[in-house]
Amino acid sequence: MSRTADSRSSFANSAARAGIFMAIVIVCGVALAASSSSTSPSTSSSSSSASASSTSRKPVANSEDQVCGSRGEAISCVPVLPAGTDALEAKMWQLINQDRSAVSCAEETKGRARPLQWDARLAEIARVHSQEMASNGFFGHEGADGSLPDARISRVGIRWRASGENIAKYPDVIEAEAAFMNEPRFQPNHRANILNPDYTHVGVGVVKGADGMFYITQEFAQLR
Repeated sequence: MSRTADSRSSFANSAARAGIFMAIVIVCGVALAASSSSTSPSTSSSSSSASASSTSRKPVANSEDQVCGSRGEAISCVPVLPAGTDALEAKMWQLINQDRSAVSCAEETKGRARPLQWDARLAEIARVHSQEMASNGFFGHEGADGSLPDARISRVGIRWRASGENIAKYPDVIEAEAAFMNEPRFQPNHRANILNPDYTHVGVGVVKGADGMFYITQEFAQLR
């Protein structure tokens, strides 16, 4: 959920025999519309905001755990994370920041989307949700205990202005990120969560399920 109101949408394959997989998109926002697909891989997003406070933000300096350098049209942020951090999670963080900084996305970000800082608390929330989905055989934003993304963030003491969650079930993190970014521009979807210039921090959880698929959760937040 892109931590605001509730809306749900899904993008489906225009030609089933072309082998393109249907995806679920859920956005917590102003309206609620949903559709589902039984095919895999799958993706889903949600968003919400904590209050009516201004969405303007000051540029955020890079975290000491993040080294950024120019690479072509994008900014490459190579994570320097604590020992034991999953390499796939770090890779997806790098991909997120490359997408946020890409010149091809400048019209959507207005040049305001700074590289997201890694937040260990958001990463743990994401990891736990991915593990729940992989272990319990479900795919959705609602946790096993009935919690929604914004509630999971708040209950660990994180103070936030806006938050969002993307989830995916894919055999590869690069393919999952590409599927997110292949969605329509200027729509309340996964792509919008990734490019949202208001977000300042992110955490990623990647867990491999018994079905061989990676259950991926991206937790975004604009911290107070």
